[in-house]
Amino acid sequence: MHDFCNDFDSVTPDIWMLNEAAWNERLIQLPNWEKIPLINSNASHNLPDGSLVRFRGMVQDMHNPEFFFEQFEVFNTVTNEIKNKSGKYTDTAHILENEKINYTENLKSAQRQTIVVVSMPGLNKWAQSIEDEQNYLKHLDQLPNTSKRLNLNSTKLKRSYDESDEDPDAMDVENDGGGNKERRTAEVVSNASKVVSREHLLNFPLPNVASQSCIVKVYDDNDNLKINDMIEVVGFLSVDPALSGEFQAEKDYLLEPTSETDAEIITHNPPPSLVPRLHAVHVKKLKHCNPLVRGAIDQETILKEANTAREHLLKALKELLLGDELTAEYLICHLIACIYLRQDTFALGQFCLNISNLPTKKYPNYAKQLYDIIKQFVTKSYYLPLTVQNMNTMALLPKKDYHCNRLTSGILQLSKHTHLVLDETQMEQGQLDATGVNNISALGNLIKLQKVEYDFKYYKMEFDSDINVLVLSEGKSLLPSDYYIPLRPEESSLEIFDAIVEAATYYLKEEIMNTIRIYLTNLKLAKYSISENLQFVEDDFVEMRSNSDSDNPVTADDLHRLLVLARLVSLSRGHDTLTRDCWEHTKKMEEERLHRLKNRIAPTL
Repeated sequence: MHDFCNDFDSVTPDIWMLNEAAWNERLIQLPNWEKIPLINSNASHNLPDGSLVRFRGMVQDMHNPEFFFEQFEVFNTVTNEIKNKSGKYTDTAHILENEKINYTENLKSAQRQTIVVVSMPGLNKWAQSIEDEQNYLKHLDQLPNTSKRLNLNSTKLKRSYDESDEDPDAMDVENDGGGNKERRTAEVVSNASKVVSREHLLNFPLPNVASQSCIVKVYDDNDNLKINDMIEVVGFLSVDPALSGEFQAEKDYLLEPTSETDAEIITHNPPPSLVPRLHAVHVKKLKHCNPLVRGAIDQETILKEANTAREHLLKALKELLLGDELTAEYLICHLIACIYLRQDTFALGQFCLNISNLPTKKYPNYAKQLYDIIKQFVTKSYYLPLTVQNMNTMALLPKKDYHCNRLTSGILQLSKHTHLVLDETQMEQGQLDATGVNNISALGNLIKLQKVEYDFKYYKMEFDSDINVLVLSEGKSLLPSDYYIPLRPEESSLEIFDAIVEAATYYLKEEIMNTIRIYLTNLKLAKYSISENLQFVEDDFVEMRSNSDSDNPVTADDLHRLLVLARLVSLSRGHDTLTRDCWEHTKKMEEERLHRLKNRIAPTL
């Protein structure tokens, strides 16, 4: 029996299967997962085939279940020896030249779920840098490049990898580090003129953003994974170049009918050097992906430290919003908001904020400059200028590609707690075509319902989302919003905005930034309870209704809006339930905002 004190860096699939339960228990109790190489921070070509690794990302697609031989016999034609082998946690049989698989007796088949996982869409550079610092293993750089190694005894090879290096269709691809080039063959769909691009194979939701992708084989049906889930997978790496669709054996389609097209084969079997395979032994769903927030959530500590972080954030945002403290307070509430309950068609907790009256005439790039600061606070974000060209050309909604039999991603396929900033100040005169109208409609549905409609050609299916949408505009946005507030900049701040940005950057040192980053993530995860003693809320609502006029009646929607805002005001100040002081402050904020709407001033020059 194997010694279970053996290190995880030397365990193999065969050793793991000797006692899976014990290995899994030890893995769960492992205090320092950083010892297991993370592919996101370490190049997969430096990791041996069959080694235990991790990958962290978002479930982008789910393929049909894959059948494999869980148990099979191998017959040695020289020694007449018969061995029992398993196909679990591996993609290739690893048999010798003088060995043959017995396909007639003692075969046990099983199936595994195949999912496509991409690196977290919108993960900001500061978060990626910290993740790399925590998980980068320098000694792996000394290992040989696995993408140049091939098990020549893998079955059904079209040609060897070494032969492909001589292929005239071969192409050079820059590795992510921008250093040495690595040879790989072109992915040919049906003939040499049709090449599948790197972007097609990676299928990342956000355009022009560095990304990684991994095909994960899941054996446990209890994982209950869904599209867009954030997960961390521990499993055995499979990077044999023979797995590429480029090396699939040629078939006579009259003798061996198949439902797979060439495009589907190459799309589902990309080069492992580009898209490694991972055979999962453990899948952990993630509530967040902030590398600064580790371990269990300590509610008491979160609430105790909230005020300090809030003061730093309020000070910075007030300056960046040109002295407008009210808008800064609404923006803080927006940054910590998340969906806390779904009821019928309502997503409780959504907080789409529209800030208008931006000083774009004086500072044309004000919205982008504001976003550049916000992305230093939040873990995941994406900036989308709402230009006519973008709306007419960008793919916002995921769409099923039946030719390749996969879900082609769209910009709105994002994991929960991603901050989407829509810059309407970039909108110019022009005509929206059918695609543009559909994209605007998709953004409206996301804001109102927190749902994204996936196009399966013959039908459409809605998927729940939890995306914080911030709309920046000159006038009131053409998109809906939950809270709309015009910016009221101070004249003195308007004259020195560039200096303000410079001062804010100097003030927000790494220690303060990390305090704010932890604060924003923790408050999304903090528990909030409604006290039984809320008579003051009921009394105030009755009074507001009695004082309202027929032109502007106070409705249940107004109460709901107040309660959502009050929840965020309370949490932002370190309270896990509604206090009288927080309620009064919430009412004051809404009164000031509504007063500002009634007395709107001309756009800022």
